Amino acid sequence: MLIRKRQLAAKIEAVEGSAETLLAADAGILVNFSPKASYDPQMYQRDPVRASLTKMGKLAGKRSAGIDFSIELKGSGSVTLEPEWMRLVRACGFQSNALKKISIGAITSGPYRHGEVITGDTSGATGRVVIKTANGAASLYYVALTGVFETGDHITGADSGAVSTALSDPASAGFEIKPISSSVVSLTMGLYEDGVAKLLKGCRGTVKFNFKIGEPATLDFSFKGVEHGVTDTPMFTGVSFDDTVPPVLLNAVMSCDGVSLNVGEMEIDVSNTLASKDKIDDAKGILSYMITGRDMQGSFNPEMVPVASHDFFSKWFSNTPMVLDLAYGETEGNKFRFYAPSIVYNKVDDGDRDGIQLAQTSFDLTGSMEPGDDELALLLL
Repeated sequence: MLIRKRQLAAKIEAVEGSAETLLAADAGILVNFSPKASYDPQMYQRDPVRASLTKMGKLAGKRSAGIDFSIELKGSGSVTLEPEWMRLVRACGFQSNALKKISIGAITSGPYRHGEVITGDTSGATGRVVIKTANGAASLYYVALTGVFETGDHITGADSGAVSTALSDPASAGFEIKPISSSVVSLTMGLYEDGVAKLLKGCRGTVKFNFKIGEPATLDFSFKGVEHGVTDTPMFTGVSFDDTVPPVLLNAVMSCDGVSLNVGEMEIDVSNTLASKDKIDDAKGILSYMITGRDMQGSFNPEMVPVASHDFFSKWFSNTPMVLDLAYGETEGNKFRFYAPSIVYNKVDDGDRDGIQLAQTSFDLTGSMEPGDDELALLLL
């Protein structure tokens, strides 16, 4: 058996913890070397007292399992087609929404606030704003809630009072990926290893986004689920892989608190807490794994700048919330924008890159008190 001959398959479960049948159509995700499936059953030690110190064999109890792997971040090549990896992110506590954009004129009483509801005076349509939008912006990005905006609508923000006139009808702009706190899908997953299939059900996970100049961004996934069998099974044939080439992190637009920083590397770790949903009448003792908490953290390593340009330490000590915005990619259907509306520094330290002083910085991704679930917006454009 060859360790490089591996396939990953994943399918959303219609019923949580009820295994789906995996097919070649579920295996179109290109995975970086090398994905790994592991098993961690509860082992009960039998050790009754008797005339001998010899222990008796352990008994396998609840059968948890895990699977870890990394993929490149790339689009489908179309703003109306989700990429293959979307189902993986959804099982890490996110939802995907169709993103719309509409051309607008001057914004008065603005800016529009990220997450606020907008209403059209003529159409009566409503939407949710995606990304803070100030006067001078040519387009307003939003997720449709009710109705359809139309040319000539006066679009008003419910919280900000911002108003602008729609200069066009809406157009598809891609997808918004945002966190959720309930109704997270579960997956049946399989790692096919050159003739052996390791299967898991009831899977949910966590993900970390990695960015490095000159390379494609990557997503590191760590899933937990329930062991669903290890069998001699041939690898899938006729798998159709998405052949979109991932964009590399070059010619990017990057800002923190409105200031352009020269960042070499950045990561955002969703840090979900995963807990087993025990089930006494299940043969494996666990129905599925649940996401019971998250603690989004990030870090980056910008070059140190004068205090007048960006005062890292003052912002850290005063708990200043700041907008983090990163956009890159050149081709429609394969562009990305990471938008965090409120990050707070929690550590700033010295770093060194070939003699250049860096501000090695860690931060928390926070959001609104209500409605929440807005620490991060990942836009596929």
